[in-house]
Amino acid sequence: LKYIYNLLLTMTDTIQSLLQTASAYSVDTIPKLEAHVDAQVAGSAPYHFDANRTLVKLYQFFPASCNEKQVARILTLSLSEFPSTDFLALLCMIPEATQETEPIATVIRCFELLDACKFTDFWEAFKQLESNAQVDVKKSRQGIISVLALCYRTAPLSVVQSALNSTATVNASDYAEMESVSGNVVTFAATADNTKRHRVFQEGIKFSSVSSFVVASQ
Repeated sequence: LKYIYNLLLTMTDTIQSLLQTASAYSVDTIPKLEAHVDAQVAGSAPYHFDANRTLVKLYQFFPASCNEKQVARILTLSLSEFPSTDFLALLCMIPEATQETEPIATVIRCFELLDACKFTDFWEAFKQLESNAQVDVKKSRQGIISVLALCYRTAPLSVVQSALNSTATVNASDYAEMESVSGNVVTFAATADNTKRHRVFQEGIKFSSVSSFVVASQ
């Protein structure tokens, strides 16, 4: 295990060093970054947004070298980072014609459903991706929970399970955003976003300071 861990660190350090050199945007760098994408999909390397973004940029610079399969994988990897903005940052660099090809179009559809908080519909679309690219289901569920925690202080267990596409027991210990699961109710940790705020009215301008203008206008 220690050997594998050291190997992963070496690979990550190598890619990071490459991105800081002048050759980062050389066409010769494409195979190295594509191999790193494969490693991320296989789970043998950590997610690396900067490396993936650089590869998409290289595809812009060298269209003949563009590999749509790798583009789909990169977008799918960023999809698992929801609700981060990585997906949108990558999507704006991908030509519309490429966006319309499969499975890229389906990946984009999945993101749109996630972004609209249509989680049940997202999982239906997600089923079409499983044979095309590896999606980190655990990370996707974590992202969904973080969004639910922004909106709800408490929520029915059935709603949470549906959002997670799971009928399994939901354990509060699995998610930092959860406070407890009691019966059919999930309680999320209290935050400024999911807790009712009490408005405190504070007069910004005293009436006495403008009363003279009111009298003068009559």
